[in-house]
Amino acid sequence: MRRALMQRLNAALERVSLRTRLLATLGLWLALVLAAALLLDLRGAEHLADQAFDQALLNNAVALAARVEIDSDNDLDVDLPRSAQALLQADPLDELFFAVFDGEAKLVWGDVRLAAFVNARPPANQLSLLGQLEGHAVRIVTLHHQGPAKRASIVVAETLNKRRETSSQIRARSERLGLMLLAAAMLGLYFSTRRILQPLERFAQQIEARQASDLSPVTPPSGNSESAVLAAALNSLLTRLRESAAAQREFMGDTAHQLRTPLAGLSLQIEMAIEDLTADPAAAPAQGARLQLMLSLVARLQRLVQRILSLEKASSEPGSGLPAQTLDLTLTVEGCAAEFIDRAERTGIDLGFELEPATIEGWPGELHELLSNLIDNALTHGRGPVVVRTRTTAAAVLLEVEDQGMGLDASLLPELFQRHRRGAASQGEGLGLFIVKAIADHHRASVSLLPGKGGVGMLAQVSFNKPGRT
Repeated sequence: MRRALMQRLNAALERVSLRTRLLATLGLWLALVLAAALLLDLRGAEHLADQAFDQALLNNAVALAARVEIDSDNDLDVDLPRSAQALLQADPLDELFFAVFDGEAKLVWGDVRLAAFVNARPPANQLSLLGQLEGHAVRIVTLHHQGPAKRASIVVAETLNKRRETSSQIRARSERLGLMLLAAAMLGLYFSTRRILQPLERFAQQIEARQASDLSPVTPPSGNSESAVLAAALNSLLTRLRESAAAQREFMGDTAHQLRTPLAGLSLQIEMAIEDLTADPAAAPAQGARLQLMLSLVARLQRLVQRILSLEKASSEPGSGLPAQTLDLTLTVEGCAAEFIDRAERTGIDLGFELEPATIEGWPGELHELLSNLIDNALTHGRGPVVVRTRTTAAAVLLEVEDQGMGLDASLLPELFQRHRRGAASQGEGLGLFIVKAIADHHRASVSLLPGKGGVGMLAQVSFNKPGRT
């Protein structure tokens, strides 16, 4: 049961922030040390107060000893006027008792009740001792006065009211001082730990703000050795992750490139076989249909390989650590146009461009892949005409690809950016819009699928931040 309790306690502590645990631990030790220091100081102050009161009692005994004399009968006597006695006993808080005894412990003058303390000795290093006088606690000082002819013992006792009042005041002062010191120390500790941990927290926020695909080295806060150690360990991990990601991308790229060559050759052979069938009109219908089906499957495989290559390129630059460049979006569109104009002409789709000046910060390879996937989707699943636009608004830079196809069910739109999700009538692989979304996220851009003009077709819109904005 004890082990289970410790496990629950450790689990609860792990959920508490480092700053809170540091404040609690240091605050507890600080409170214990401060309490011990104040307790020692309290004991010392009470001891000094007792010494002062004991010294006052001794002074009274010395003053009384000065009034002891030998009378005409050669006996001890005390010449103490009543006014002087009244002055000695004029204390509003405590009651003072006096007595003088001769060498044989016989009462000469004063209170006979003090006879029990004539030969009592105080503890070591103390002037007085604690006793009881008719049920009242008193402090007693005994002074043995050796005169020329006689020995006298002067006993002075006092109740403890002043001592208790002084001790209570000292204790209250120590408690107030302790609370103020603890509050000041905890406040200083809070601001100190906050300032000390601030670079580490900023470092954590810097890492938290990174995208999952950003594997570039981190820069620790300057002048903070703990953050530097953490950054070195994290950079070592990021290096291994980059190497692993690079190996994976290299494998994907090599696999896709290796597949492209045989697929292209197979496609060419099927096309040549279809042409050869024209020499045998009788076999042409059956064989031609079969070869056309094979050709469509090969074309689908080619698109899949191209998607794999696009996915590899889309994931390469986010983890490369390369800085973003200031790019003219219209030049990116013009670079992609050449890849699709011939295809659009073969399929009878009018591919048009409405390009206004548009400048963004990004990575050219990724933007090329993003636009290629959008145009490919429009040519594959939409209907003509297809229009590619660039324009700049007051809030953002927009890249749009619009087609006049059948559009999509609005309920499917949130899912289409996920891997391998596609519309019911689509024969694609469900990777195109996933790649588009990944690239847009890396550029801190948003991508939306909207109805086309007049509610016909679909408008894919990518909204980029203007240069200089985050």
